[in-house]
Amino acid sequence: MDVKKSRTILLIGYCIPYVFLCLYGDAVWGTGLVYAAAAAVVAGLCVFACKMQQIKFVVLGNIISFAVSELCIFLFALETFNYYFKPFSAHVLVGICSVIGILIQAYLISRLTDDRQRAKDILKNRQEKNGSRGFWGK
Repeated sequence: MDVKKSRTILLIGYCIPYVFLCLYGDAVWGTGLVYAAAAAVVAGLCVFACKMQQIKFVVLGNIISFAVSELCIFLFALETFNYYFKPFSAHVLVGICSVIGILIQAYLISRLTDDRQRAKDILKNRQEKNGSRGFWGK
């Protein structure tokens, strides 16, 4: 997949207000499963960004998703459900959930980049051991 398509997919994927959808689903349906579903989707986007080496779009995407979530809370008047989210308000809970999501994504990025670096080191050691620099021995 080319870089332009991967960037477009990442930006479209992160424009979805995941935290708002979690809060709305929790308040309306009374289930916390929406949090797990959103975490899985965001983790998938993060892994995709790491594989495509577009980590800066994870940061940009989280900012966009947070802003869209705040806008949706205002537009859908989710403040009326503040009694449900006691002791927090909907706005504070969006911030808390966003920070938790960012921490999870930072952990994924660190693990994935460590694995990539480890694989490069193993390949380099094998090449030095075999005395060749590439597949064809050149």
